[in-house]
Amino acid sequence: MGLMKPDPATEARVLGKLALRGILSRETVAALFEEARKAAAAGAPVTLSALVLKRGLLDRSRLAQYYRTDGEDVPSIPGHAYLAKLGEGGTAHVFRVKCPDDRILAVKILKPEVAADPAEVKAFLAEARLLKRLEHPNVVKGEKVGRLGDEYLFFMEDVPGRTLQEAIAEGGAFDEDGALFVILQVARALEYLREQGVVHRDIKPGNIMVTAEGEVRLIDLGFAVPRDADGDGGDEAGSTTRGTAAYLSPEQARGQGDLDVRSDIYSLGATLYQIVLGELPFEGDDEQLEQQAVLAGLSAEATKGGRISAHMHYFIEKMMAKDRELRYQDPAELMADIERQIEGKKSLQLDEADPGEGAEERRRKKLDRLRRSRRLKRR
Repeated sequence: MGLMKPDPATEARVLGKLALRGILSRETVAALFEEARKAAAAGAPVTLSALVLKRGLLDRSRLAQYYRTDGEDVPSIPGHAYLAKLGEGGTAHVFRVKCPDDRILAVKILKPEVAADPAEVKAFLAEARLLKRLEHPNVVKGEKVGRLGDEYLFFMEDVPGRTLQEAIAEGGAFDEDGALFVILQVARALEYLREQGVVHRDIKPGNIMVTAEGEVRLIDLGFAVPRDADGDGGDEAGSTTRGTAAYLSPEQARGQGDLDVRSDIYSLGATLYQIVLGELPFEGDDEQLEQQAVLAGLSAEATKGGRISAHMHYFIEKMMAKDRELRYQDPAELMADIERQIEGKKSLQLDEADPGEGAEERRRKKLDRLRRSRRLKRR
């Protein structure tokens, strides 16, 4: 593949973006600029591209790709008009494009440096095939997947809106009714994935979109894996410690190979905690977060001095119980409780109530029973 000949300003801009993204180090890029400056001063000008190739920093094909995409900020897909950049993750960029048939889709493009890893390519293609197979109103729909030169890309439904993470950053915590409405939609998606034999493994606010109309979608299944006939939810490498540390269930943080939907329910509980309180249940670096998930269940401090209701405390504690046998055992059970709470038809009683008891007293006893059962289970 021939290398296009960009003007000096384009070369400088693209190399600057590669430095910002960490594809090339800032020191290396600064050294390239200095070498080019000295060469020009000596009457023997040399382009930045020539210096990149001479030093073997990037091959000709990779460098050409970065120029075509303006340092990965604009996709280069024949017949498709670029509309906007939607986001960037650790392995891929996501753009909004207009297709030849005038449909508006999102396209996820694997980063060039990641595409050099066969394992990452395999995972990328597996996610695309999974999304093409799934059909549920709360799961983003995959359209098509393919390869264009050195690029791997797949198209999916464009979900106009913002992630829960963005919503929290922009507007703060949700009110309890709004939070439960969102969690209910995600629980429906998880129940569908359970029926399809899929464990998500990365439920978090950044992977949940909410449209202006209040529709909720899971948008990223990059870590999702099928459960095999033996109930193993691990990947081929045998590692299940994938996902985002702040939301990992204890069994996922330990790297257990028998993950099931209860691990996703735990992560959804951590998500509920964050969107209703505006903060994470545990704080620290990735290693500390994983250890906290393994060693400590959520305590009564979840009430945060009365900042959430007893019912919300109940949901969070049951979803995030350290022992998965004490959590909701499937999303359908969680959905039923949330629907009862939203509709106000039934209480979350664990047994028959004493007619003489007040509502707050009944709620207090329920939480006390849940905590006692957790303590007995640990002994």
